[in-house]
Amino acid sequence: MPASDAQRRAAAEHILAYLGETDPAPAEPADAVIGFGVFDLRLPVFCGELYSRGLARTIIFTGGIGAGTGRLGGPEAEVWRRTLRQSHPDIPDSAVLVERRSTNTAENIAFTAELLAREHPALAFGPGVRTVLVVASPSRLRRVWLTLQKLLPALRVVRQRPACNLGTECELYAANGVDYFTHLSGELDRLATYSARGWIAAEVIPAEIVSAHAVLRAL
Repeated sequence: MPASDAQRRAAAEHILAYLGETDPAPAEPADAVIGFGVFDLRLPVFCGELYSRGLARTIIFTGGIGAGTGRLGGPEAEVWRRTLRQSHPDIPDSAVLVERRSTNTAENIAFTAELLAREHPALAFGPGVRTVLVVASPSRLRRVWLTLQKLLPALRVVRQRPACNLGTECELYAANGVDYFTHLSGELDRLATYSARGWIAAEVIPAEIVSAHAVLRAL
């Protein structure tokens, strides 16, 4: 029997809360806040807020021209830096590092690691950067976290994001030509598929999220 609109919306709310789960802010400033690029320009502003609150010593933006962000008019990380300059003109450019080549999450991490090791060795993952605040879109935040667990298991990762709600996310994605319910379903599919392929750390998806996924996909 097809799910009602109310049932699908409730399922989407449940899935969004799971995918966008955050962690308590650390008691001490993190070595860096890393913003994973997307078309949501609220996120670089939020990164600036974390920095201005003294929660991170450096800002790193990562992202080239990826799926769905071609309309930004340039690499995600560059657009995010321009947005940050407008929202937080007091943050010096020297505090912001930009990785502009990556087109997916694994490349975000790998290319950022290369950039730090090559151009900013004092900030290299491990000897320089041990704790990071990670900022990503709510629907992607869990996958970023699991990818970092797989690729940089010694790194302490603290998940952060601005407040969000399902209605706002649906409107934002619709404005970029994306059905948000389909997007959420796809993100859950990626957790299972990428884990099986060894691309992200393995995690058992809770039974209630599996059930919500089935409701979301019921037409």
